Amino acid sequence: MRISSFLEPCALIAMSLALLTESAFACSCSPPPPEIKSARGLAEWRANQVSTIFEGTVEDLELKSPLLEASVGSLVSANVDEITPVLLASFSVSRWYRGAQHSSVQVETGLGGGDCGFRFEKGKRYLVYAYKDDTDRLSTGICTATASVEDSGSNLAFLRGESVVPSHTTQPSKNGTRLCVRIIKSQSGMAENTDDQVSLFRIGSKSPIPFEEFERDEKGNFCGKDIAPGDYHLAFREEDVESPVSFLYYPGTVDASQATTITVTSGQSNPDLVFKIPLQSTFSVSGAVTTPNGWPLPVGVKVMLLNAEGPLLTLVYVQDVAQDGKISFAKVLPGRYWAFALCDFDSAESGKAKWWTWKTELKVDGNISNLSLAMTR
Repeated sequence: MRISSFLEPCALIAMSLALLTESAFACSCSPPPPEIKSARGLAEWRANQVSTIFEGTVEDLELKSPLLEASVGSLVSANVDEITPVLLASFSVSRWYRGAQHSSVQVETGLGGGDCGFRFEKGKRYLVYAYKDDTDRLSTGICTATASVEDSGSNLAFLRGESVVPSHTTQPSKNGTRLCVRIIKSQSGMAENTDDQVSLFRIGSKSPIPFEEFERDEKGNFCGKDIAPGDYHLAFREEDVESPVSFLYYPGTVDASQATTITVTSGQSNPDLVFKIPLQSTFSVSGAVTTPNGWPLPVGVKVMLLNAEGPLLTLVYVQDVAQDGKISFAKVLPGRYWAFALCDFDSAESGKAKWWTWKTELKVDGNISNLSLAMTR
């Protein structure tokens, strides 16, 4: 599984929802000390890095963010550092090795991809290594030893006090499962020099980060290989100047609930799919960001349009705000959106006033010229 570029124009969505940079983030984990040579030593070092270790089954997954949870019209922080989305995994615990001895526990993690989040699956059993964050909530990620029980052989042997610790943790074998898609686009009105992307979203996953992104082969088809068994939705995205001008689920719907389920079976090659892409209408959205009492806008303000329908965060538009407060989106797909004015601003460090914005809703079914977003402090 690769970190997908499906959301690269919105690379920070896995970090902060605000998408205030176009550079892709990559997760970087500290390696164990070089003096650790044995499997037992490595397992002990991993255990000593965290405050909580348990075996448990994921009962529920929930996407959490103050920005998403706020009601329309309410005041929310405009500071990207305070609206970072996370996944909250609820576990039924079967065995504790360290930490509170509760029958159930909740653990936060990132969305997956560049934010080091761990991709939990509902109904699956894990050996979880968690630490407490600044608010005493339990958190984990791919830089810990958290893994499925099946892939935690050496760590489990150490934790259970077994005399022999396997030299290697069991790793899932590559099953060679392959899926290819032929994209057929309507030529009428299609923009030139656009970027086409095909990805799989795991059904039941709450993360908006695609599970797998396909690569274009020498024949022009999009293919994925070594895909983990499971049920997926396949999505096509076309971008023009890093803004989506087409987004559809196979076989050609904007509604994920009406998409065809793609079932990937271990070790089997799936029949190639043909995905016909019609021309989708787009509309312009323009307006202004205002502040009370003539206050100047903070530096680096951007406006985000976040599609409020279907899986969250899969369709996002971001634009810089001009010095006079004007904003303009040239091409926006139809739908219902939440609009926010956001800034990368840490008032705790700067000693300056904190900025807030109102969560605004708009329906894009034609050109809009009067979008008004307010910021205050």
